[in-house]
This record gives sequence, C-alpha cells and structure tokens, in this order.
Amino acid sequence: MSVKFPARFFALPLGRFLLALAAALLLALALDRLLPPPVDLGVTPEKDLPLYSKPFGKEHPPFYPAELSTPDGKLLNWRAVPGALNCGECHLKETVEWATSMHAISDLDLVYDSTVLENTLASRAGKAAHGMEKGRWCEACHNPLGTLAGAVTPANSVQEIAAMEEGTACIVCHAANRAEPLAGNGALEIDINGIFRYAHPALIAAAPSRHAQDMRARRVQPLMGSSALCGACHTEIRPTSVNAATPPLNLQDTYSEWRQSPYAAAGIQCQDCHMAADPAGFVAALKRGERPRKTVSHRFAGNNYLLSNTALPAGLLSALRGGSPPGLNRLYDRATFKKELGKTHEAVVALLREAAELRVEAAPGAPRDGALHLRVLVTNAGAGHALPTGPLDQRYLWLEVQAKDAAGNTVFHQGKFDEKKGEEDPEAVRWMKEVRDIDGKPERRHLLFDAFTLHYTRKPVPPRQTDAVDVRVALPAGVQGPVTVDVRLWYRMAVQDILKNIENQGLGKVDAIVPPLLLKEVRHTGAAGAAAASAAGRTHEAGQGGKS
Repeated sequence: MSVKFPARFFALPLGRFLLALAAALLLALALDRLLPPPVDLGVTPEKDLPLYSKPFGKEHPPFYPAELSTPDGKLLNWRAVPGALNCGECHLKETVEWATSMHAISDLDLVYDSTVLENTLASRAGKAAHGMEKGRWCEACHNPLGTLAGAVTPANSVQEIAAMEEGTACIVCHAANRAEPLAGNGALEIDINGIFRYAHPALIAAAPSRHAQDMRARRVQPLMGSSALCGACHTEIRPTSVNAATPPLNLQDTYSEWRQSPYAAAGIQCQDCHMAADPAGFVAALKRGERPRKTVSHRFAGNNYLLSNTALPAGLLSALRGGSPPGLNRLYDRATFKKELGKTHEAVVALLREAAELRVEAAPGAPRDGALHLRVLVTNAGAGHALPTGPLDQRYLWLEVQAKDAAGNTVFHQGKFDEKKGEEDPEAVRWMKEVRDIDGKPERRHLLFDAFTLHYTRKPVPPRQTDAVDVRVALPAGVQGPVTVDVRLWYRMAVQDILKNIENQGLGKVDAIVPPLLLKEVRHTGAAGAAAASAAGRTHEAGQGGKS
C-alpha cells in the first residue's frame, strides 16, 4: 500500500514543513555516520581514576616527575585518542616513514622496555619507594600517550588501546601547544582533549584549514618547525624526586648543545636536518656553505643504526623493535615495510658518517724515542650538536689505531673491537660519559635512577670544532718500514651490558653483539725507528665500511 499526495499538497505550508523535516532527518542520519560521537573531555584523577597514584604532593601536576602538561591539568581521555593508523588513511607516505622510525617504537623497543623496568623495579632508587611513579620521568618521552592517560601507575585502570602502543605517535607532536626544552623530559603542553577527532575524510576535505589548525600545521603553529619541540625530550634532567641523593642531574644536553652552536645562530633547526628527505645530503650542503631547500620526511633519521638494520635476522629485529610495526597488513605489507626500513637505515648511517671528519698528521715536537708519534684530529664537521650526543653513558666514539710494517705484519694495535665479547680494547681513546653509582662503581646498564656522579673519559666534540688526540705508536725494535698506520673512528649506540636488562627482566636472552659502526678511516704512512718522530709522512682517507 502506498500513499500518494497530490502535487498541490507540497505547495501548502504543512507540506513544505514535512518535506523539510524529512530532508533534515536524512541529513542527520548521514552526519551521524560521519561525525564523531560525543566524548568526555579530560579525566580528573580523583574522580575518574581514584587509584591513580600521586606520591609527590598535590602541588605537582598528575604527570610528575615528568614535565608533561595539558591545558586544563587533566589527564588524557584514553577512550578518544586518535592513533597513527587514523592519520595513515590519508597520509600514507608519512605514516609508513614514521613506522620505520625510532619514534614509532619509542616504548616498544625491547632494549628500552627492559631498561625502564630495571630502573623502576630493580634499581636502588626504584626499590626504595614509588618506582613505578618515578618511571613517568622516562615514560614522558618514550610513552607520552600512556603517561598522559594515567597508565603509568601501580593500580592501572586505563585500557591499553592501540594508540598507546605507538610510542611517539603523530598526535603527540601535532597537538603540542608549547615547549619548555630546558626543563626536559617531555616538557610539552599537549592538547589532545581539545582537538576535533576522528573527522571523516569528506569533512576534512570540506574544511582543510580547520584540520590544519587542529593538527598544528607549521604555518599555523611555528613550534612544529622549531628545535624547542625536539628539545623537550632531547634534554634529560633527573629531578630529586627520582633520587634525592644528588641535586638535579643533567644526563642529556642535546638541545643546549644546539643552542650554543653556529647552527642555532644561523637559524638551522633540528627538523631541517633530521626530517630532511636526504639528511646527509642536507648536511653536506651546509658544510659547503649552502642553504639547501627544505624537504620533509618522517623517518626522523638519528643515531640508532641497529634497530633499522634489515641485515639482522628478521626474528631478532622484530623482537628488538617490539613486534610487528603499526599499520602492517592494514596500510602496507611486510615487503613494503622492509624496503622502507632499509631506506631509513641508509639515511641514518649516511647522516652519522657525514657528521665526522678524521685527519692524521705527525705530532709536532715529538720525542725521538723510536716510536711513531701521531696527532689524530677528530672534527665535528656536520652535526648541529655535540659529537657524540644523547645518553652518553651508551652512545660513544672511540679510536682504533693499527700499525703494520712493510711486510704487512701488525706491530701495534690499540682500540680493537672484540666481536665475541662485544667490547673494545680498554686502552682505546673514547668519547663517553661514565655514570657511577653511590659506591663509585661504573654503571653500564643505563640505570639512571641510581646515577650519582658523571665522569667524561673524553668530552664530546662541539659543533664545527676539532679535538686533537696525540697517539704514541710504540714500535718493536728492528721493525722494517715504511710503517702504515690505519686510524679508524668508530661509533657505537650502546654498550654490551645493556642487553643484560632483557635477560634480568625475564624477557629472554639476546645472543647477539651490539655492533659498532665505522664512521671514518684514514691511513698514514711514516718512517720507522728514530726518524719516525720527525717524518711528516703521507695521509689519505681510506674507504668506509665496518659493521652497521
């Protein structure tokens, strides 16, 4: 049965009203499928998470001892956090690049995950009191969404949704209002609760300016292109609430290093190099005195050549990266990910090698004692921060010096890497910050909760400066020259002992060596015997290679 209305019916006021009402209902039904459901903005710990622990006093924000903040001081509503996969529906290229980066696995990285557990559960300061809550100091940068949502607490009542497993995801930076980089440890104000979430692509297309505003496009929010954004996490200051045995302890100063560099004076930001499509090429152009055109990639090429190395066994690499990457088999397949991860690895290695220059010359005024006296010049030619930088109890450089006689026999070797033990010759010259505990013992597993004093074996090289190292190559009597000396500059992102944290936390035994990366190699040819002291010798740069 159907009801037919005469044409004149629609000319009546009531008919027009009913027609308009029907159209409005259809539009409402359509919009209901497009618009996000209403959500509660912000979570108050006392009301919504009554078991959330705040042991450091009510005068501190709920994320303390992290420096994270929100505009209203409330926790993030974990039920409404947009993940990177939502962004990937429209921004596929950027999302795949990000998935290969360290930002995507900043919380899943097995080395980090086991180390933060060792700090919170097994360190002296962690076992003394509130180890989990003290862990917010670490998690602010490695797990910002979980920290903001209130998941870093002993009695956790926050569901671990996918977005919280994505480390430093898109929304972390793209919802930042302001940064306090000299405070460090995640000193960002992040307004995720205040953005218009889960908009349908059709609505974004209809109002792209609103989406750009919500997502802090660089033209809307200059902070997105500023080093201050990066400095909020690439500054590490341990507060007294973590360990009251010392005043606040500076453990990472990358942002301050940049601030005092020629790069900062020239207006070159962290993003300009580390988010360039070709980071090494961008740095090479800067070294030539050029100002290359800015390009953008979300690979965030940095220093971690290990967890991007597709030459590692696939199972080991996947385990170290915390499992399958976000978006796998939804946005891209495994072959695509491996290809993109390889590109990220190439960018990281090339950037690291572009940072350093190495020269060798005869040391001036050397004594005539039968040895070969060399001066090794290590120049930070490309990095806009110190070389090395970051957590320098793990990231370090060292020199290997190997001399051979005319027959090719090794007659001197200092700084050789032992591939079975995973450590270099202890006599090697190294640029490293040694952390010692309250008993004066070196701490080599990154247990920063227990750091008491810091000692540089050799301070890192500031941007565009050179560190001169005098090396005495002791030669055996009667050695036949000419003597060739190969000098190698190695970089390593972690010491072998840090892998013990994985086993200590019951996560399995990693039967692998943390490999070093050869940055530069130079060959010097000099005379043997007493004449070696005054011989100028000849030097040339050898090919680069080594483990990566």
